[in-house]
Amino acid sequence: MHFNKIKYTTSLFCLVIAGFFTVSSCTHEPDKVEIKVLEPLPPCDANKVYFVNDVMPYINSTCAVPGCHDNKGPAAYIDLSSYDAIMNSKVRGVSIIKPGDPLNSKICRVFFLLDLVPMPPPFNYGIPPQGRDNIIKWVQDSARNTACEGRCDTVNYTFRRNIGPLINKYCTGCHYGNYNSGNVLLSSYREIKAMVDSNKLYQSITATEGVLKMPTGVVSMQPCEIIQIRKWIEDGAPNN
Repeated sequence: MHFNKIKYTTSLFCLVIAGFFTVSSCTHEPDKVEIKVLEPLPPCDANKVYFVNDVMPYINSTCAVPGCHDNKGPAAYIDLSSYDAIMNSKVRGVSIIKPGDPLNSKICRVFFLLDLVPMPPPFNYGIPPQGRDNIIKWVQDSARNTACEGRCDTVNYTFRRNIGPLINKYCTGCHYGNYNSGNVLLSSYREIKAMVDSNKLYQSITATEGVLKMPTGVVSMQPCEIIQIRKWIEDGAPNN
C-alpha cells in the first residue's frame, strides 16, 4: 500500500513536470512587426528644384504619354514614366541623364536641337519654359529623386498667374491639339472652363464620383494646388 502511494506520487510528479515542459515548448514570443515611420518632407525651398514637385509633372504630361515615352512600349525604348526609368534610359548605350552636366544630357539637349532631334515632336505640346528650365536646373543639381512639402498661396491667386500654369504643368500635354486623350482639350481658358462646368475637372484631379484620377501615372497634384483649383472653381472660375 505504501509502495503504491509512492508510485502514484512519483507518477503524478512526472506528469506535472512533463506538462510544464510541454507548455513551455509551445510558448513563443509573438512575431515582431516592424513599423516604418515615414519622415515628413522638408518644406519647399523657393530657390531649389525638386524632382517630384517641379520636374516629373512636366515629363509625365508632355513626354511619358501613350505612344511616346510611357512604360507600355516606349518610343526608342526610352521610358520616362518614373524616376528610376528616366535614370536607366539610354540612347546608344549612353544614359540620357548625366548628373551635373545638362549640356551632355540627352534629356536637355533635345530642347535646343543640339542633336537635331526636336523633343517634344512638332505639333505636340511643348514643355512650357518653366518646365524646361526646371529640368535643366534639376540635372545641373545632381538629378536626385527629391521632394518637398508643397507651399502655395490659397488666398491670393488668379487664373493667369496660378491656375492656368497648373493645368499646363499637369494636364495640357495629354489634352492638346490632335493628340488629346479622351477627346478632352485643356489648352485654353475656354476649354478649361468647359471642363469646370461639367464638373469633370475637379472630379478628375480628386478621383471622385467614379472619375479616373488625373494626372495618370506616378504624378499627383500637391494638396495646396488642389485647394487653389477648388477655391477658384467655387469663386466662379474667373478668367482673371
